[in-house]
Amino acid sequence: MSDTDAQPTPRHVPAPGEPTIPELEEDENIAPRPEEEIADLLRAEPDEGEQVS
Repeated sequence: MSDTDAQPTPRHVPAPGEPTIPELEEDENIAPRPEEEIADLLRAEPDEGEQVS
């Protein structure tokens, strides 16, 4: 028996005006890749050699 069988989730009944399917961001259920985290850290620091004029 799996954990999902032990406690079933109660069915959600949408309120009037509420969409039947909840809106999700495109990547809301996708774990970030390690290279994305590294890229974010590198982007946070300005490049020392480049100057925008």
